[in-house]
Amino acid sequence: MTRRIYYLLVLGLLFANLALAQQQTRISGKITDDQGQQLEGATISASRSGHVTLSSGDGTFSLDITKGEELSFSLVGYQTVKMVYEGQQPLEVQLMPEHYNLDEVVVVGYGTMRKEKMTGAVGSVKGRDLENIPSPRVDQSLQGRVTGVNITQVDGTPGAPSVIRIRGGNSIQGSNDPLFVIDGFIVGSDFNLNNLNTNDIQSIDILKDATAIAIYGTRGANGVILITTKSGVGKAMGQSTVAFNTYYGIQYLNNKVEFLDGYQHAAYANEDAEFRGTTLPFINPDAVPNVNWVDLITRDAPIANADLSVSGRSSEGKISYYISGNYFNQLGIIESSGIKRYGFRSNLNIDLSDKLKIGWNMNLSRLNRDNTKVNFSALLRQAALTNRAVYDDEGRYTYENPVSTVVTRNPKADIDLKVDHDLVTNLFGSLFLEYELFDNVTFKSSFGPKLNYLKVNQYNPGLLPQNLVINIGGDGGIITNSSIELLNENLITYVPVLGEDHELDVLGGFTWQTYQAENSRAFGYGFPNDVLQYNSLANGSNPIRNEIGSDWDSWQLVSWLGRANYQLKGKYLFTLVGRVDGSSRFSGSDNAYGFFPSAAVAWRLGEERFIKDLDVFNNLKLRMSYGSAGSQAIPSYRSLALLSDVTAYFNDIPQYAVQNGRPFNNNLKWETTNQFDAGLEATFFGNRLGFELDYYDKLTKDLLLNVQIPRQTGFESKLQNLGSIRNRGLELKINSTNVSRPNFEWHSVLTLSGNRTKVLNLGGVDFIDVVSPTTGPGGRIIVGQPVPVFVGVEYLGTWKSQAEIDASGQSGQQQVGGPRFKDTDGDGVLTLNDFEVLGSAQPDFIGGIQNTFIYKNFTLDVFVQGTYGNEIYNTLTQTAFFGRPESNKYRETLNRWTPDNPNSNIPRAGAVATLGSVYSNSEMVEDGSHIRLKTVQLSYNLRAEELGIKRVKDIGVYFSGNNLLLISKFRLFDPEVSSYGQDNIAAGFSAGEYPYGRTLTFGIKATF
Repeated sequence: MTRRIYYLLVLGLLFANLALAQQQTRISGKITDDQGQQLEGATISASRSGHVTLSSGDGTFSLDITKGEELSFSLVGYQTVKMVYEGQQPLEVQLMPEHYNLDEVVVVGYGTMRKEKMTGAVGSVKGRDLENIPSPRVDQSLQGRVTGVNITQVDGTPGAPSVIRIRGGNSIQGSNDPLFVIDGFIVGSDFNLNNLNTNDIQSIDILKDATAIAIYGTRGANGVILITTKSGVGKAMGQSTVAFNTYYGIQYLNNKVEFLDGYQHAAYANEDAEFRGTTLPFINPDAVPNVNWVDLITRDAPIANADLSVSGRSSEGKISYYISGNYFNQLGIIESSGIKRYGFRSNLNIDLSDKLKIGWNMNLSRLNRDNTKVNFSALLRQAALTNRAVYDDEGRYTYENPVSTVVTRNPKADIDLKVDHDLVTNLFGSLFLEYELFDNVTFKSSFGPKLNYLKVNQYNPGLLPQNLVINIGGDGGIITNSSIELLNENLITYVPVLGEDHELDVLGGFTWQTYQAENSRAFGYGFPNDVLQYNSLANGSNPIRNEIGSDWDSWQLVSWLGRANYQLKGKYLFTLVGRVDGSSRFSGSDNAYGFFPSAAVAWRLGEERFIKDLDVFNNLKLRMSYGSAGSQAIPSYRSLALLSDVTAYFNDIPQYAVQNGRPFNNNLKWETTNQFDAGLEATFFGNRLGFELDYYDKLTKDLLLNVQIPRQTGFESKLQNLGSIRNRGLELKINSTNVSRPNFEWHSVLTLSGNRTKVLNLGGVDFIDVVSPTTGPGGRIIVGQPVPVFVGVEYLGTWKSQAEIDASGQSGQQQVGGPRFKDTDGDGVLTLNDFEVLGSAQPDFIGGIQNTFIYKNFTLDVFVQGTYGNEIYNTLTQTAFFGRPESNKYRETLNRWTPDNPNSNIPRAGAVATLGSVYSNSEMVEDGSHIRLKTVQLSYNLRAEELGIKRVKDIGVYFSGNNLLLISKFRLFDPEVSSYGQDNIAAGFSAGEYPYGRTLTFGIKATF
């Protein structure tokens, strides 16, 4: 019986193989690149049968497969193509170069250019690298992906802006933010990126060197970020694609700060009081509350996103389109905070004839943002001591600091009762017309608006503990801001036919831009009840405190621009760029117009015979550029005299009037940045390995600074052009294809950058104090140093004995076990003369590395980002380390100095009588170097046909983790913060800002 079964199985397998052989078909075809060149050695594999073959020298191949079987075409240095065989003969397959693609089209100012022809330094990121990263802003997804671009999030607030510095900061009092250009529309350096859906983005190109940025003249000195959104251009004629994508995730608090618990803090406060001989604040420390306020006001917060888009081309190929809708909702880790976005985009291109094209790009968004109700830094410092109860015995919110008995805010009450939210409506885009005037001469004109309306609603109820205890009622306010910006650009391009060895394209244009904004605000105080909140400000019954105000702003800019690119024999490249700008920001000045030229050359060494004969390089290019760009990043009309409000009293009656507020300066002009750049690009081993290396030197002169002037003039300061700053740096990008097999690929991209900023001149002064968060300045701008540097005295630990104090010669209230600071000048007294440079927020280098692993239909992306060599000034340490009983303490203070622990370098409780004796010092300056596992995404793509799902082309599922791991020595939540927002001269200060979250998401995407 067993033998019969065996024979039947053998016979069945034989018939199955015969049937399979009858179904198999020998196919043939050819593989080429995007230039039509035959590709030898490409791997062709069949998914079911496992048959594999290689293409021959002329790119041809043949293979036995079955109908409906999936084929894979791969070659080192090229993108893998997969397709299902449906009986078509012969197969024509085109492979596009992968990673280091010389034929890649890069967006530059007012046009596009193939990478092989570029003479400038431009960093690029494709939209596919940023898709489905759980963030409302694209800048938060760019960290570490482009050399020379340092991006730091201000804090973890949903929708919070980032600090973006391209090759360092150029200005002290002006803006250092780059210029954003979206689909050719200049949206400015202050554009709210929350208005843009990241999944609509096709590519991001960052202009860095003088040749690239000079085309934007007075607005390009800080670098330019060009964002191109998706379109239907390039799709097959008569085909359309419907794409749906959604993800849902949860955010978790990433790190925690260890403070003394309720009992430990009560013991510390009692020890402090005992040492100073005052009444003990806690009679029974064992009975005090123990409240973890951070856990109380934070949560695991959901995040969700959904996109739906339609794109394609008409059957004649004359109309291409992309239309999308987006919903994004992110709740904040801190209760009662979050952001919600509704977005709509429409991109359309129409070829009316062979010569005339029209179209538009339009983006509409609506943002609802719940602002954070809690000052998180104040909560960490003293607003919420661990031994402070949330509610009193009668169930009411507590309002006193349990040690000092001072009325302080109750964070839980703020979250439960306060109202504070923004409503933003934004529309921007442009209509364009492109017409071929003559052979090789094209004219393009575009016109578009940017409209923005903001409304802020705020209300603080009378039930808030700090209002209720003194019975002052509620207060509320409304702030509105509306702005309109119009941009018109007119460009002519000329691309003559000069012969085989010469290529030339010339661009010329005229643009104008105008902006107007109105702001109004009204606040009412003393609301008798909280029923109507901010909806009826007339309920404010305190006329002395009630306030109203309004502002108006306007500026205009006109420009003439030109650029010429010339190529000789495909090897020698030359670029000339120039732009003239006239700005109303310098109205009344003799320097309202500025000219900003640049020039660049490049040598494609890889095309020279003596390089080709080495048989080492696939590509080798050397390029250099030099030029200038300007900055008008100051408020409007700063060159003009200002009238300001003043109140004078006549017969005890207030009279309202205006007076001269600032002096006139007709010599005011642009800050100008001159930049030299030298770059080397190379690829090896069949384009499996490539690198780009750049060196740059930027000198910014005529800095706009407020300079003190004699008070006899009637003014204290005057904005003038004084001072200079230099930025120098190196940038390195390495692309590699580490493994390329039919079923497995591994690609890596490494970026490393180092920038050195140095102040050369400050208009005759040696330094400027810019930040004073503690006793004495904490941050300065010093000639010969980066911007800024942290200053203070050196902390030497604790005094170990009275003899040590006596031998030091220092006078003042020195205590055994108290903090000891270095007397730098040896005069026995601590003063500002003892302050030294303690560190800088400028990293030695920044970088990131992305590894992409592809196994069959699985793709794993792992991205790591970090900084090295930067310091952070932790202002919380003044109270949390050196100690005051009314403030929270680090857990490490459990090891403080006591008679039983005399060798500790943590000051004893009570040794600091007032915070005025704790100067800015080295204990507050911490190492900000960190490594972050920024993103891990695992995706699986499958063909819907294999699942029997009709009308669906592809389905993909993915799991993503963001901010999964942080390696850092910083005491607080995250080293990537800024207490002073996007302010360049106050970078690197932290007091425990809104914490970041670890985010886990799961998503599904499908195309129809």
